[in-house]
Amino acid sequence: MLIKVIKMAKWTMNDAFDGLNELTERKRRVLWAIVQDYSSTAEPVGSRTIARKYDLGVSSATIRNEMQDLEDEGYLEQPHTSAGRVPSIKGYRYYVDWLMQPSPVTPEEESLLVEALTGHVAKVDEIFRNMAKVVSMLTRSLSVAASSGQQSILNYIRFLPLDGRRAILLVVTGGGEVSNAIIKIPDDSSFDEMQLLADKLNHFLHGRDLARVDEKFIMSFQKDVERDLSPYIHIFAAMQEAVKTQKQVYSDGASQLIEQPEFQNVEKMQDILNLLEKRDILESMLLSTMDRPIAVHIGTENAFKNFEDLSVVRAQFTANGKVIGSMAVLGPTRMQYEKVVGMMYFMQHQLNQLLEKDDD
Repeated sequence: MLIKVIKMAKWTMNDAFDGLNELTERKRRVLWAIVQDYSSTAEPVGSRTIARKYDLGVSSATIRNEMQDLEDEGYLEQPHTSAGRVPSIKGYRYYVDWLMQPSPVTPEEESLLVEALTGHVAKVDEIFRNMAKVVSMLTRSLSVAASSGQQSILNYIRFLPLDGRRAILLVVTGGGEVSNAIIKIPDDSSFDEMQLLADKLNHFLHGRDLARVDEKFIMSFQKDVERDLSPYIHIFAAMQEAVKTQKQVYSDGASQLIEQPEFQNVEKMQDILNLLEKRDILESMLLSTMDRPIAVHIGTENAFKNFEDLSVVRAQFTANGKVIGSMAVLGPTRMQYEKVVGMMYFMQHQLNQLLEKDDD
C-alpha cells in the first residue's frame, strides 16, 4: 500500500523552470540516459554508449549531435579531453524538475526503513538517529538528521529552599524528565510566596507547552492571580531555560561518501570530515524553514559554501501538522535522485502515520 503511495506522489517542479520546458523530446531522452549512465558508472558518457545501452531509436551520430546541442545550451559538460560528457548543474536541475520520477522503495528497503521508524516510536530523537543510519546504508551517501525538539509539557513545578535569598526551581515535564535551575527570590517576596506562586502556576500551566509561556501568557496569568508579576519575570525565563535541550544532529555514512570517486583525493576527503565537525552549519541547514516537503539542492545551488561539491536532498517531517524534524542526504551531484526522493516520500508518509497513531 505504501509503495502505491510513492508511485502516486507527484514530484514538485522547481518554480524557476515553470513553463520553461524548452527541450525537445529527443534531447530530453538523451539527457535522461546520460544522467542514468553517469550516476551508475561515474564515467563520462559517449554517444556510442547511449546508443548501445538505451533504446532511443536513433543512431549514435544523431545522439552525438543532440549531445553537442545540449552542451552548447549548458546542460552537459565535457571534462578535460574526454570524448564523453557529464551533466552540468543545469542539466541535473532539468532532470530533477522535469524528467525524474521518485522510485518506490523495494520490499527489502521497506522492511529496513519500517524497522528504523518503529523501533523507538516514543523517542523522536532515536527515530531520527535510526533513520540516518539506515538511509546512509541504503543510498551509500552521507545522511544527517535532527529532530526539532520535543514539546516540554509541564506536569508541575516546585521550589526548594537553598538559602535566604535563593531557591531551586524544579520543573517536571509530562514525560517525567526533571530539570532544575537556581533562581533569586525577589527582594519584596519570600519563599512561602514563591510556593504559593508555584501552586497557582501548576494549576494554570499543567498540560501546557512551556515553549508557549510568552508575554501574552504572562499577562493572562497576571490577570488571573490579580497581582503584579514583574518581580517574577526571571522565573518564567528560568522555567523555559531549565527544559531547553540542545538539538541533536545525527550523521552516518561519511565513510561511504568518501569512497565515492569524486572524493578520493585527500583534500576533498578532508572537506567532508571538516563538514561533519561543523554541527552548527548542519543544524542550520536541517532545521531552516522549507517551503516544500522535499527539496533538492545541487552543487552551487546550496546556500552553504561547504556543500558546493555536493547535492543535498532534504526532507521535512511532520506529525499532526507540526514539524518534528528534518533529514538530508548528501552525496555527489550524480547521486540517484529518484531513489533518494522516493525513500524520503516513503519515510514522511510512514512516520506521519506512526506518530498520529501513537497520539490516538
